[in-house]
Amino acid sequence: MKRIISVLAASLIFAGLSAEKITINPLSAKKSFASKISVLPADSTVTVTKDKIIFAPKKEGIEYKVSGYFNGQIVNKTKNTVIRLENAFIENSSGEAAILGEAKTEISSAKGSTNYLVSSGKSAQKTAALQCKKNLEIGGSGTLYAVGNVYHAVKGDDVKLKGNGTFYFQGTKEGSAVNCENLITEKGKNFKAFLLNSKNGVKADFSVSIASGNFYLQGNKTSFKVPEKGLKLSGAKVVEE
Repeated sequence: MKRIISVLAASLIFAGLSAEKITINPLSAKKSFASKISVLPADSTVTVTKDKIIFAPKKEGIEYKVSGYFNGQIVNKTKNTVIRLENAFIENSSGEAAILGEAKTEISSAKGSTNYLVSSGKSAQKTAALQCKKNLEIGGSGTLYAVGNVYHAVKGDDVKLKGNGTFYFQGTKEGSAVNCENLITEKGKNFKAFLLNSKNGVKADFSVSIASGNFYLQGNKTSFKVPEKGLKLSGAKVVEE
């Protein structure tokens, strides 16, 4: 049985439910990403080494298109850079983040594309597959899988979800699908966010403020771990299974 909760108030009580378990196996999907990594524009603002790609544009708002397969880390150093994923599989088997934002970063999945960000291996830090030292925006109209086999799936200060895509975030039983200070959504959007198989669906230090979108929580010990009165939900659909 599946229960759908339309959130119209600032409080919410979940009931335990049973449903077919969603499992994410990036290894089975990886073989379809045979092409090597491609980055456009491939200009002087991009540095590529064997295991690291660095974006360092001189001005804000530059967009990079990324496709193909890469084992290593993509690092963004400039505020408001957009990383547009177009059928990309980025994994980091060294235990670090697949994408690391050193400044505010936006991740966008192109329409009709399927994209994977995967972290695996061992790390002394509580890393995430998609991690930003500042604010992080996740949007687009394609499909994005962020799979954190080390600890978290997604980690940032303020994490904003937007667009009309489909997002799958899976951490570990010690980590969170989303770990942040604040989780917010852009108003009037229809994205689907699956928060899966983690200790916390969302762990927010200060607040969760959801104004739109469709949230599906499954296999988490706690759905939203947030300080008292920090959970503000309005206009979203939430399904816990």
